[in-house]
Amino acid sequence: MTRGRVEVQDGFIVLLAALWCADTTNVLPLVLLAAAVHEGGHLLVLHLSGGRLHRLTLTACGAVLHCALPPGRCARAAVCLAGPAASFALTALAASCGWWRLAGASALLGLFNLLPLPPLDGGMALSHLCAGRFGLLRGLLAGGSAAGLALGGIRLWQMGGGIWLLLIGALICAKTVKNLAKDRAMV
Repeated sequence: MTRGRVEVQDGFIVLLAALWCADTTNVLPLVLLAAAVHEGGHLLVLHLSGGRLHRLTLTACGAVLHCALPPGRCARAAVCLAGPAASFALTALAASCGWWRLAGASALLGLFNLLPLPPLDGGMALSHLCAGRFGLLRGLLAGGSAAGLALGGIRLWQMGGGIWLLLIGALICAKTVKNLAKDRAMV
């Protein structure tokens, strides 16, 4: 479903419905607010740096900005890192107001997005800053992060914490493999 510059994929709706049904602590609205602020950070820096938004797509793996990035690898990396920066700003604001659950949700979102996995902000920023160089090192960082994410998901699942992190980790890892393969094909 597309409305203006926003496209909502079926997977996002299914994931949102599943999370809503599983959310017994009413944390989902806080996570959605934290995600909106995170994406707002990207959009603000994109606009300020001369980039242009074409479309925002909401998928089962999160939000994807389709845009014309500004010239220059540092400006491109800044757009990528603006989301986590906005997340950490919201974390500080929420914590100063005593809104601990919002602060935690926002901090978790910001930290997760800094992982050096190519579909995530940290991986994309690293890719822009390296400008196609250090492919082996970036691959090792991504592989280590993916393995850590998978092991953390398995451990959380074993402890009775649910399978969500493991599923999200599997989706992110699959996207990482696809992105790394695409990077190698371009070289």
